[in-house]
Amino acid sequence: MAQTLSRCGFTTGSAATAAAKAAAMFLKTGVLPERVHITLPNLKESLLINIKSCTLTPDDNSATASVIKQSGDDPDVTNGLEIVATLRLLKQSADNESKIVIKGGAGVGRVTKKGLQQQVGDWAINPVPKAMITQAVREVFSKDSLNLEVEISVSNGELAAQKTFNPRLGITGGISILGTTGIVEPMSVDAIKETVKCEIDVSFYENPETIRLAPGKIGEDALKRILGPTRVVQFSNFPGLAMDYVKSKGFKHVTLGGHPGKLAKILMGYTDTHSGRSPQAAAFVSEFMGLNGNFNTVEEIIDKITETGGDFTKLAHEICFKIKSIYRLPSIEVYLFDMKKTLIGHSTCTE
Repeated sequence: MAQTLSRCGFTTGSAATAAAKAAAMFLKTGVLPERVHITLPNLKESLLINIKSCTLTPDDNSATASVIKQSGDDPDVTNGLEIVATLRLLKQSADNESKIVIKGGAGVGRVTKKGLQQQVGDWAINPVPKAMITQAVREVFSKDSLNLEVEISVSNGELAAQKTFNPRLGITGGISILGTTGIVEPMSVDAIKETVKCEIDVSFYENPETIRLAPGKIGEDALKRILGPTRVVQFSNFPGLAMDYVKSKGFKHVTLGGHPGKLAKILMGYTDTHSGRSPQAAAFVSEFMGLNGNFNTVEEIIDKITETGGDFTKLAHEICFKIKSIYRLPSIEVYLFDMKKTLIGHSTCTE
């Protein structure tokens, strides 16, 4: 039964699969498909996806089809991109076996750094979408022994990629063709977590001894200003996930930088610092710093402390000690910054 999408969308992998299947159907039958069913990776559900366009090039034994990517309610920069699949019939191989080769084209990125699911130099088309595309094309040519090439391209993909994590991950020239379930759920937490782990993997291949982490842009920019332009992994609202994964990779030294409003929540016992899943840190930080009175934000507390020459070294040390005691990492270094990215506290905990 086809799944009905309301607030959900479909992945770039599903879009590429639908386009490839439509191109295969058009090449085989000459009939222009207006929409196609694709099977989701769980093999139990399917999606019905509209086809934007199809063209046939008989002289080249090829057909091209495209799909407009729909992200549903997920704020995804790939929403509205045209995902294009060109399917070419190649010469039969000597062993007479049916083969399907999947490659990227314009607007699809290439991998330039280790640590991802593809090898350096490969197209940024993940394993699940590759399997989906292969299955969809084989459904059309199930009784034929053919050599086929599927080329996936994305209109304006290189421009859109600049707004994704791809440049940070060392994927150049375009977006990635992604998706593990085939559908996009609004504000997918799992997608964010996988991106964090993915960037930690890349950092490990660049330097397996040392990693720098920050919850967001303030910490990243401030750490780079102090320590140089080496990669800083943003872990968003998931310090617990980041630390668990960092420990599993075997890093020896972890540097953590950010605003006390986020990092103090680790000291409060929260491994997820999202405002909807953890309380504001102002009351905790105020009490920790020995202040009286009500403060709306941690930044107010910072102003109060620093205007009299104080700093947050003690808070940095307690955060450092807390992380070390929980995750048993050999060396932890914590930098605290205000909203202007000024250093207000620093501590190191080693064995």
